[in-house]
Amino acid sequence: MNCASLEQAEDPRSPLKRLPFGMRGLSAPTIEAFYRRELLDDITAPQRVNDSGTRSTPPAAHWMQQARSPGGHFAGIQFYLDNIDSSKWPYRLPSPAVTNMAAEMEQIESVLADRANAMGVELRRGLGVENLESSDEDVTIRAGAETFRGLWLVGCDGGRSTVRKAGGFEFVGTDSEFTG
Repeated sequence: MNCASLEQAEDPRSPLKRLPFGMRGLSAPTIEAFYRRELLDDITAPQRVNDSGTRSTPPAAHWMQQARSPGGHFAGIQFYLDNIDSSKWPYRLPSPAVTNMAAEMEQIESVLADRANAMGVELRRGLGVENLESSDEDVTIRAGAETFRGLWLVGCDGGRSTVRKAGGFEFVGTDSEFTG
């Protein structure tokens, strides 16, 4: 089976994917999914590769050095782990994975790209989906000057999804009033 992943960004590295802006809080189900796929250790041991090819460990976020362990935030308002009752999640699968953690977006993307490459997925950067046409037999995708054909198209392109719009899928949500 041939698979391709089209990514609009040309360069996988970006200051916006690193501390402080690129830090993402991972939910318990996400952490467990990474654990079951044997990706969690790679995500929790972040290493950056700078332009000269040297690997380094990124600095810790200032909030990770606080006396109380932060559990995350809601609309920028910090909340702490000691205020969270994890017994409210009785349906967790057994695993040694923690219930929360933070990771840089750049590290998560790097680990997922490595896994995709190992599985034979062709990663194509600098190609955002511009249009698509579907039939009973296949889907034709136009990205830049290139055309791709496949049996399936999976769109993971965010809240303002080009794939959703081009495919004619209705947005079943509430339009945002504020983007931060």
